[in-house]
Amino acid sequence: MKNNNQLKFKPFIIIFFFVLFNVFVVDLFADGFIVPVPRPGERIPPLTVKYHRVNVEIINQVAKTSIDQVFINNHNRDIEGIFIFPLPERASISEFSMYIGGKKVEGEILDRDRARRIYEDIVRRMKDPALLEYVGRNMFRARVFPIPANGEKRIQLSYTEIIKAERNLIRYVYPLNTERFSLRPLQEVTISVEISSKIPLSNVYSPSHNVSVRKEGKNKARVSFEGKNIKPEKDFIIYYSLSEDDIGLSFMNWEGPEDNYYMLLASPSYVGKKEKILSKNLILVLDSSGSMSGKKIKQAKEAVRFIINHLDKKDKFSLVDFDDGVSLFSSEIIPASRENIERALRFVDGVEDSGGTNINDALLQALEMIEPGERPNYILFLTDGLPTVGITGTAEILRNISKANELKTRIIVFGVGYDVNTELLDRISSDNRGTSVYVAEDENLEVAVSNYYEKISSPLLSDLKIDFKGIEVRDTYPRVMPDLFKGSQFVLVGKYTGKGNVTVALSGKVGKEAKKFILRDQELIKAESYNFLPRLWASRRIGYLIEEIRLQGVNKELIDEVKKLGLRYGIVTPYTSFLVTEKERLSLDMAAPEAEEALKARKVTGAGAVKIARGAQKLKAVAQAPQVVSQMIKYKEDKTFYLKDKYWVDSRYEEESPVKEVRFNSEEYFRLLSAKPGIAKYLSVAKNVIVNFEGVNYKIIDTEDTQDLKKELKK
Repeated sequence: MKNNNQLKFKPFIIIFFFVLFNVFVVDLFADGFIVPVPRPGERIPPLTVKYHRVNVEIINQVAKTSIDQVFINNHNRDIEGIFIFPLPERASISEFSMYIGGKKVEGEILDRDRARRIYEDIVRRMKDPALLEYVGRNMFRARVFPIPANGEKRIQLSYTEIIKAERNLIRYVYPLNTERFSLRPLQEVTISVEISSKIPLSNVYSPSHNVSVRKEGKNKARVSFEGKNIKPEKDFIIYYSLSEDDIGLSFMNWEGPEDNYYMLLASPSYVGKKEKILSKNLILVLDSSGSMSGKKIKQAKEAVRFIINHLDKKDKFSLVDFDDGVSLFSSEIIPASRENIERALRFVDGVEDSGGTNINDALLQALEMIEPGERPNYILFLTDGLPTVGITGTAEILRNISKANELKTRIIVFGVGYDVNTELLDRISSDNRGTSVYVAEDENLEVAVSNYYEKISSPLLSDLKIDFKGIEVRDTYPRVMPDLFKGSQFVLVGKYTGKGNVTVALSGKVGKEAKKFILRDQELIKAESYNFLPRLWASRRIGYLIEEIRLQGVNKELIDEVKKLGLRYGIVTPYTSFLVTEKERLSLDMAAPEAEEALKARKVTGAGAVKIARGAQKLKAVAQAPQVVSQMIKYKEDKTFYLKDKYWVDSRYEEESPVKEVRFNSEEYFRLLSAKPGIAKYLSVAKNVIVNFEGVNYKIIDTEDTQDLKKELKK
């Protein structure tokens, strides 16, 4: 590879680069951006992006990142530009190449000090703080010419870096935070990561994006993310850990100004088709009452067929069909032999919708068939209605189920449509170590049930218990420990106190055999990279609190805590729906007007009740801290900002507190950036911003920004 001295621009290019910012708007897209070069007095239309694709290959902590993106020139003449790519923080570059039209283009790699001066120069000249997001990163820049009139320019580049480990976690970051820069959504964004390691992979986790993770043997995993017509708003981050154990454990912590937070990840090692998994007992309880007629009963029957066809041959199962009465496929659970599966499929074919809804007798009959022994027991309960026949009172049904469920069978509930009794269904699942899944009227029940079953079809470890030594933990979520399944990952979050090294023990059962897995002597560290933990914890806490309010009744103390957490972390709830506009409320279950009314009036049925129930369940199980796309809210790592009186205000700022005023783009402004480099990422939010940093409130003022702010809100 050529060194930096060999990658120099021609002198006139360097001079031109600094001059051109005075005469045009910088247009940034994807991870890199192109600065178009105008003629005197000319305004070049913004570039757009056709696609942006990233492929990452990580082999034993050496990551090669390859980027392929197409820029579209919307101008009616050929133009040239300067391509700038902000390199990942702390990247150790061993290779960097860039190709345009099949020809290698030479550029320049700048260290963070020189890059910082360029970023700050752009801010000074363009009066736009957005690039402060990249202060502290190295930079690659190169000349791009020509970009054809009304045509495309494809840019491909790659770089290699050694990624570091924090404790037993390895962290990969790709700079994708460009929401402030894109005038239009990107047509396509795809990121594909292949991880290979000599030591077996255990946990693979993204705190930033909802990714798909597929393990391919013990030493390889593929991670993928895809989005269409989106504005990337945060960097793409992956953590993965290495472990020889059957269950890999990873521990993260974050020390905050008020509380300390932790997260524990637990993931089974790769399990091949021939390797042993726990055999299970499964009973499917299908509502075939008259309200299930039409598309719902058809989809429900297809979902049941899917599950029956995917039973392991060593499993045992049965079916309960109910309306106002109860029909059994078998009086006891039976082996999932080919003959019994074929009989069960014929039983499903004969199910017809009619009559009322006898939930009490159906579930009691299912529980009566559960056998004691070493197998985990599951009931999958599909219903779309209210109990209308037999015992119909919620309290009595719950007492009967509790008394009958001596073997602690997990009950997973699928509520279909808006006529379900959400209070009853949520209590059935939560009281019996399960969960509730709500399928809306316009959603496909078959897909929802089959997708969920695939997650729980192969149990590996049951009856989990977790013990910590070295710290005291509290406010831990989930409250009820799930089982661990093939291909699954368990995420536990909470608060802690203590200063010593942490040892974590995870225990459970494989059949009758007790198993224990230990993660020893994890040092508590101060790492900004884990600053997502408070918002993740707050999301789960809010989900738990809202469910308590729904099921136990209005409680001012709980409501006040939901409001406080929602405001602090920018989490929209029925009590903080004012954080978003009226239009945005319509697309958010938890903020929808009917949901707010349902919670206020303690409605347990209807669209509002289902939306509240779905929202609470999502928050209770969320793996990535949620961020709402809103004109009123901006997120920047651990901070949340709200638009108030033309200023973006840090949620930690207390009204009427003293502030230190600094004029945007002044010498004092840049001295602040130099003296406190950690504040730069927060100041990138806007020109007019109030931020609490290291105990001081800084108010950045730009009196010329009023019109720009109005234009931004209209986008």
